[in-house]
Amino acid sequence: MDTILYVGDFHDIKELVYESGRKIDPVQNGMIALNAVSESHNRYQAVIIENDLPLMDPSNLIKQIKHYTKIPMITVVRTDKRRNELLHDFQAGLSGWFEPNKSSIVNFNMLLDNCSGFHQFINGLSKTQRAQITPHGLGSILGISESMQKIYNLLLQIQEKDVITILYGESGTGKNLTAKFMHDTSRRSKKPLISVNCPAIPSELLESELFGHEKGSFTGADERKDGKFLIANGGTIFLDEIGDMSSSLQAKILRVLESGEIERVGGAETHQVNVRVISATNQDLQTKIKEGKFRQDLFHRINVFPVTLPPLRDRKVDIPLLTYAIFRELKHKHNLSMTYIGPKALDRLMDYTWPGNVRELENTLERALLICNNKYLRAKDIDDVLSEKQDMELPAEITTGTVRSDGPAVESEISEPLPGRIMNLKELEQEAIKNSVERNKWNMTNTAEELGISRMTLYRKLEQYGLRNKDK
Repeated sequence: MDTILYVGDFHDIKELVYESGRKIDPVQNGMIALNAVSESHNRYQAVIIENDLPLMDPSNLIKQIKHYTKIPMITVVRTDKRRNELLHDFQAGLSGWFEPNKSSIVNFNMLLDNCSGFHQFINGLSKTQRAQITPHGLGSILGISESMQKIYNLLLQIQEKDVITILYGESGTGKNLTAKFMHDTSRRSKKPLISVNCPAIPSELLESELFGHEKGSFTGADERKDGKFLIANGGTIFLDEIGDMSSSLQAKILRVLESGEIERVGGAETHQVNVRVISATNQDLQTKIKEGKFRQDLFHRINVFPVTLPPLRDRKVDIPLLTYAIFRELKHKHNLSMTYIGPKALDRLMDYTWPGNVRELENTLERALLICNNKYLRAKDIDDVLSEKQDMELPAEITTGTVRSDGPAVESEISEPLPGRIMNLKELEQEAIKNSVERNKWNMTNTAEELGISRMTLYRKLEQYGLRNKDK
């Protein structure tokens, strides 16, 4: 059973932690907590820190714990003073926060689950690998979710290996950031990292950008120019959205990968380069191969070590970390006086599906922060920005939450199954979860095991279907 170190008086959080199937080790102040952490030998999966503490304030305790261990830390927020300290605390190593009676209990349980999982992940690493882990992720990559832990494990496996890698993932999932981490922690880190956004350069110019050209080789070529591969020699070249590259260029990339040879446009001299190639795409290359738009031999060359980055909707528990990191940058960039992000605003961010992933989250937060006139970001500010986006993206006749027809609008929520008809899949799922959780007397661990899902998924489904323990 997971053990949580709880610092301060329990108040109304006690039952939430117990209900999640965890054991609590309570201490009354920060000095005792530091002693418990230093002697725990990694016994604690997370630390929950109350709003007020005797002897040592919560912010100072967060900084001190970070010196001892990488145990994830969650703080309970009850006052404006504590809210105003969150931005600093996240920078110091805080993993998340919870406001009783305001924050979503589902989000709290998801955070606890992922803090525990992240701590177990850290303990399974070597001492050298653990040194690269932060309370918020791996190096400059943010996220403590299970899906990000799998990515970190892959990246750490190939750190000392000069392997060709391709990054798969939707637009905005952080492929550029991941490529930079791979280069910065490799044996080539002292040499250049050159990034090329393939679709951003006209196809007729991309060959010159990659391989260089001789003087007079085409109109405007007034002098000899080295291409990206020569500039990156000894280092790494990152070919972003390689799936958009023309067939003729694909053949030349294949030649580089097979022989390390390049030729400038308009030149006959062959140059040898030693470059690690990291590529990325948001497309299905296998489909493009079947359509004759991507070379199969090049695919096998670049697909040596594939890494698929998860979309933000599949790692929503990372949104608080990402939100406060973005908030800190935007506060400095725009000289904002805003002090914190309200819990209901965070719930809105957690509920949204983020088709544009982290990049869309950044854009949404920047817009919301700039139009907000309060000391904190409210749910209404998020709603206003998301409504603007939906108005621009959706036809006028389509409205959120309803299905239009010739008759009256029909709410899209699941209703009680009608007698005499077959339930749809969502209704069957809802019924199965309801029966299981009641059968297990709302024990989340036992229910999740019976259903064959994670506790995080169970909490999300309970929230989705509005299922509550009426005895609580």
